[in-house]
Parts: sequence; C-alpha cells; structure tokens
Amino acid sequence: MSKENQANDPMEEVGRMVQWGIHSLINWQRSQNTAPIDYIQFNLPPEMPTMPINRNPILERIQGKAPISLMELEKAFERIALDKRPKGVLLYLQGAPGALAELQMLRDSIKRLRERGKRVICYAKSYDLRTYYVASAADEILLQPGGDVSTLGLVQQQVFLKNALDSIGMEVDVVAITPYKSAADQFSRTEPSEESRAMTNWLLDSSYSQVVAGIAEGRGISEAAVHEMIDNAPYIDLMALENGYIDGISNEEGLQAHLGVKEIVLWDKADGMLLTKWLNVAGKYVAVLHLQGTIVDGESLDPPVDVPLPLVGGPRIGDVTTVQQIRNLMKDDRAAAVVIAIDSPGGSATASEAISSALDELAKDRPVVVYMHNVAASGGYYIATPADYIIAQPGTITGSIGVIFAKFITSGTLKKLRFNEEIYKRGDNADIMASSTPFTEEQREKMRNSVERIYEQFLGRVADARKMKTASIDAIGGGRVWTGQQAKENGLVDELGGLYEAIEKARELAKLSDEAPAMLVSRKTKPMPAQLAEQANPAAALNYWRGGLNNLFGGRTLMLMPFDIKING
Repeated sequence: MSKENQANDPMEEVGRMVQWGIHSLINWQRSQNTAPIDYIQFNLPPEMPTMPINRNPILERIQGKAPISLMELEKAFERIALDKRPKGVLLYLQGAPGALAELQMLRDSIKRLRERGKRVICYAKSYDLRTYYVASAADEILLQPGGDVSTLGLVQQQVFLKNALDSIGMEVDVVAITPYKSAADQFSRTEPSEESRAMTNWLLDSSYSQVVAGIAEGRGISEAAVHEMIDNAPYIDLMALENGYIDGISNEEGLQAHLGVKEIVLWDKADGMLLTKWLNVAGKYVAVLHLQGTIVDGESLDPPVDVPLPLVGGPRIGDVTTVQQIRNLMKDDRAAAVVIAIDSPGGSATASEAISSALDELAKDRPVVVYMHNVAASGGYYIATPADYIIAQPGTITGSIGVIFAKFITSGTLKKLRFNEEIYKRGDNADIMASSTPFTEEQREKMRNSVERIYEQFLGRVADARKMKTASIDAIGGGRVWTGQQAKENGLVDELGGLYEAIEKARELAKLSDEAPAMLVSRKTKPMPAQLAEQANPAAALNYWRGGLNNLFGGRTLMLMPFDIKING
C-alpha cells in the first residue's frame, strides 16, 4: 500500500487494513490455482458500450447478458497484465463499433497490454476496415479458412428530405448562425451547401488519414502500402496471407495448436482465476460522470427500445437529472476529482447552459477533466468548457460551436389531409413558435437576434475556457465541425487520448496515488415493473421518438451538431 493517501481518521485506516487483508487472502488463494491460463479469450461483440451496463436478473433473462464494455475490457487487461501466468489474450472479433473514437479506445487498450509484456492475437471469420483497424494493433492477425479481408475504405452518406416533406405539404423554417451550422439541412435542403460539403470532406480526410496511419504503424508498413491494400480490397484468405495482410489462417479448433497451448480459457472463467488489483475503495476516488445522448430540458432518459434513430431515438441527457448529480458530487468530499465522459451531439441551449453552470461550481474546489468520446459537439462542447483539462480521441467528432433554431411548418400537411385549421391569437408574436405558419420577416429578425446572442455567449464561454480571443474562436466556430485531431491543432482540446488518460490526469491534478479507484456515477433508474411495462408496450417507443422530435423542432434554440460519421468499410 502507498503511504501517500493514508488517512488520519483511525476508523478509515482500520477499514483500509481490513480491505488489504481480504485482498491479499483472495490473491493468495488464486495464486495457488495450478490450472493453466496461458491465453484468455474474449469474444468481442459488434457493439461495445463505453461504460458498463447494469441489468437486473429479470431484464438479463429477457435481453440477455449485457455485452462487455470498453471500460470493463480495460480493467480486465489491467488484471491480466498484473498476473504473471497468462502469456496473452485472444480477441475473437465478431464485429467492431462504428465510431472511430470507439475503435481507437479499443486499440489503445490493446497497445497498453502489449507494452506490459502480454501478447495479443486477433481472430475473425472475416475483416472489414473497422475490425482490421483494431486487429492491426495486435501482435498477430488470424483469419478463418475461406474468410476475407474487405478493407474497403470510408463512406459517408447524407440523405436530404426536403422534396419528400414538400410532397406531404411540410417544410422546416431554419435560422442558423452560419451555413456551417447545418443540423437542419437534411430537412430544409435538397443537397448540401458548399460549406457543409467542404466540412464533410475535411472530416473524412482526417478520419481516413488516422485509419491509414494506424494500420501502417501497427503492421509496420508504409502508408502508401495501406492505401494500395484498401484500394485493391477485398482479398480472399490465401491472397491476404500472401500479401502479408494477415499472419495466419486457422479454424477455431486449430487455435490452440497455433498458440502452442493445451487450453484457451474464456474470460468468464479466467475472471475468477486472475489476481485482483488493489484499490483503496475506502479513501478518495475519481468520480466518472458519463453524459451520453442529446441534451434536453428535464430528466435524463433511456429509450424503451434500442433502435438507433439519430438524435431522436437514443439516450437523453436531462439538465435536471445531471445538475442534481453534479450537486451530489459537490457534497462528496471523497470525490477528489471528476472525469466528465461526454458522448453528445448537443441539443437544448438552455439545458447546456444549466449543466455548464453547475460544472463551473464543481470545478471551483476540485479538478474536473473532460474526456470526449465519439462526439462532443455543439452543446456537447459547451458543457466541456468548465473543465481544467480536455482530452479527446483523434477520431472524436467535436467543435460545432454555433447555434440554430428550426421548426416544422405543418399547415400544408393539414390541408392535404383535408383538415381545416383556424388560428386565433392575441399578441402579434403569439404564433412565433407555432407550426402553423413560417416566420414573418419581423419574427425571423427576432429569432436571428436570439441566435446571435446565444452564439455570442457560446463564443465568450469557449474563449474564456481556452484562453483565446473571441475572434479566434469565431474563426474555427460558426458551426464548423472538427475531428479531435483537428480540434487539438485548433486549440479546442489539450491532449489526444482516451478515458484511461483522462482518469490518470484527474489523479495527477488531485495528487492521488494509483490506489485511488475510478468509480462510475450512477443515476436513479425507473423501477423494474415500469421498465418491463415499457419493454412490452409498442407505443412507448413511438412516444419516446415523438418527444425527441419535439425536443429538436418544438420551438427551442439548439446547440446541435449536423451529422455523425461512422466507419462502414
């Protein structure tokens, strides 16, 4: 045990000693187990959540066991590195996440395990660009006989719905700070603006160059050779082996012989055999607050059905829930530092301000470090501004510093349906947020003034946080979206890295030792009967999606990113 964090409280010291005794006894018992654990196999699913998913036994029986998260995999690798018995791990890639930042977080975990002296072998029935990018960080890439390597490159598709909406008499009225703030373009345009087209291309260029550089580094080949590999894909198994893109061909039954071991132990079994890492859970800790989803006014919510509808179907970060979580952390003296893990395209401007104000207060008496995961853009960037330090993956999508207002106009749809609408109002601007009519010129000017005022506030907050001039932020703002790598060059983040680095930085700023654990902040969920009722109610998902549309186009000023980038190759 380190003496750095020994407490003056005698009872706390007694608790620490009891924990240490139990920890030592468990590790001694496990060290006496003579069963071989040369290689440990992880079956990695196509989608891996960033943070652990807790499912009660009933929901687990209905939905199945929650997939291992990226954070849990990192902790498992740490334990494997501390134990002298395993030679390494076998990663059975059944797919890979679609977001570049998630792939980079997984690659980082693989590289750390290798640096600690363990071998990493990747195996798959076939490889696309995502799985191959991950596997290129390993010592060996193995392929099933008859499999293929289909590293086909990156594709970004944008669909514009204006003509479709016109056909049903619907339109979207938009006030955006600049053409780069293009979150509503898919509803209000038939094609991208020149600004949006340029932005999409620079994001794809950055993402593609990161993938190419990562594969080149991992496989020890030139970037030109990687370009050639991608441009001439796909490859059948023998061709991939001949070109050096894989290191071996084997079926599952032959993996033991290939690795020279009698048994490969699955992680579920090895978990109870490996030594555990000592963490002082009775002392100070790093709190990890995970904020995932669209930012909304009100309570945080998870969708009743996991259907990936962009912006309207995913989880929601409610300002009421989040501010209460932050206030609870303020009262917890043991939470010596806080990591805010952000995965959000933004949303409500007022909710973003409420969350940021609460984080401002939290940052007054303890270090706050932000980790930007897949996306931390617009309002997602806004809530990062109170941080002492910001870390992002090179492939994180961030920036989008700007403001937009949009509302659906449905009067034409009602006419097509033979509905006769009659509007009564008192006050010249009583209908400014209504879906019955577009903005008048006077109303549009008022909305423009509102958007510009909030944008001015956004610029000032970012300029103060980054210690830059407002004009400099405006030059990279105005709704422009950047990858994490580009954001680092533009001064919007401090370091490129992952959640691991963010936790280490938080420990450093709070002067905590490695014994200080990182603990995930949980929020109160609905009672189990309510969860089960939602699962069984088909209308629950429709109501949730309708609420998402209302959050986006129901008369709110938004800090919202225009689109997301997934690796589909």
